[in-house]
Amino acid sequence: MACGVNKADDSDNEWCSMRIEAEAAVKEIEFAVGFAELSSKLSRSDDLVYINLQTKEGESYCVELCIQGFRVSLQKYDI
Repeated sequence: MACGVNKADDSDNEWCSMRIEAEAAVKEIEFAVGFAELSSKLSRSDDLVYINLQTKEGESYCVELCIQGFRVSLQKYDI
């Protein structure tokens, strides 16, 4: 889904805001992990997204990002 500037549906704009926040978080942690990306499989909402990451030690996690912060939701990718 692409972010639209003039969308009539506010939920798209709210999702864009959360996606931008998540993309910034991925860029911020890239130096400390081996791999990080936004999940394309798990459902997302206006205030919740998931990030797949792998530590430099090779451990995989799926991390939930919401308004309250980060939380490990799965100890593997979103498969």
